[in-house]
Amino acid sequence: MAALLKRAMLFFVFMDDPSSFAELIIRGFLILLLVLANGFFVISEFAFVTVRKSWVETLAQKGERRAKTLLRVIHNLDDYIAATQLGITIASIGLGWIGEPALAGLIAPLFEGLPSSLLTVGARHTVAVGLAFALITFLHVVLGELAPKTLALERSERLALAVARPMVIFYYLFYPFVRTLNRSGLLFLRLLNLPPGGQHRAMYAEEIRQMINISRERGLLEAHAHQLMTNVFDFSDLVVREVMRSRGEVTVIEISTPLDEIIDIFARTGYSRLPVYRGQLDNIVGILYSKDLLPLLQHPEQIRIDSLIRPPFFVPDGASVGEVLREMLQSKTHFAIVVDEYGAFEGIVTLEDLLEELVGEIRDEHDVEEETPIIRQLDGSWLIDGMLSVREVNRRLKVNIPESDEYTTVAGFLMAKAGKLPTVGEEIRHENLCFTVRQVRGRRLSRIELRVLPQAWMRSSPPMEATR
Repeated sequence: MAALLKRAMLFFVFMDDPSSFAELIIRGFLILLLVLANGFFVISEFAFVTVRKSWVETLAQKGERRAKTLLRVIHNLDDYIAATQLGITIASIGLGWIGEPALAGLIAPLFEGLPSSLLTVGARHTVAVGLAFALITFLHVVLGELAPKTLALERSERLALAVARPMVIFYYLFYPFVRTLNRSGLLFLRLLNLPPGGQHRAMYAEEIRQMINISRERGLLEAHAHQLMTNVFDFSDLVVREVMRSRGEVTVIEISTPLDEIIDIFARTGYSRLPVYRGQLDNIVGILYSKDLLPLLQHPEQIRIDSLIRPPFFVPDGASVGEVLREMLQSKTHFAIVVDEYGAFEGIVTLEDLLEELVGEIRDEHDVEEETPIIRQLDGSWLIDGMLSVREVNRRLKVNIPESDEYTTVAGFLMAKAGKLPTVGEEIRHENLCFTVRQVRGRRLSRIELRVLPQAWMRSSPPMEATR
């Protein structure tokens, strides 16, 4: 190796032909220029794709000219990505066309003094070409690809601003080629029945969710902010039956109920509105508001309930909660009657119920009087309200009770698991969860004890379904 380096130095110092030396300098300069050009287009591509559009828009609104130029690029990102690919291709082909022969011509004379027995003339040329190819590849990959890509990912905002204007000039200089190549690519995708989706324009919801979780793990997000963002993603997957109050939980009024009883129901429950039915519970005819009733109490003989009730707002139990929330806001109603596919009364859902799925529990003066739905006991078990939804218990206690279309509440899950109405003291087990019925009111499991069993206990104990 030392001998080769010494021979190379002597070759450059005692080069006889000045024109050859000038050609060497020119070719070396072209190689460097092509490597830098390749790096420029790589930086442009990664910077344009990763820069935050919201940051660019904010900067453009402040009057930053470079940001306005960059915004034009982002709005036409497909064509500019095609332009960067064209630039990378031109630079790469140029390196192979100019760089490799030039370096091979420089390397070959270094082997001229070697004996033919060690390296023949043909072998010298082959080795020179191989070394030239390896050197060009190294320069291309390291200086033309990897280093620019890393730089662009770390400083995408600053570099995107810097390269935007030169890329706009390049784009218009090669406009016919860029448009032709881009349209050809789109046509090829359509021939393969793969319509372009512009997926580089946005992140998938799961990617954003993962970023939120990572930010929480690294302490960049507070617990409340993390929960709020997570709720937003979960919200779009929910249907009304998962968040509604089932008919067994709902206080209703028969339209012929005496006035004094209606007043007593409002006073006892603290509710401001109640569903009204006629004849049978599935025949909901309206909603009675306490504020409509109270001003007329001085003249009770003039009160006719059927004239005070407001038209009910019906929603199907399988409707998306996002769509229902939008409809309730548009219709300015806070109260909806949930029905199944046959029109039977399933329960109610309020605007507060939907908002709680986003921001968490909203407590008012009436909630203070209610029994706490989940209580942590001294032995580590939980005492829960049987009418809580399975989803709510899973979310709050970090357990995995299976969800199903056949039930929505914990009580419904236990009845489906046992195949009957469990009695007080009965145990029902699912995986590492042990449920014990603590209180039954009528046909309703009102209080249930939940214990989370350790995995070691699960391995050493036989599986059990329902025991007394």
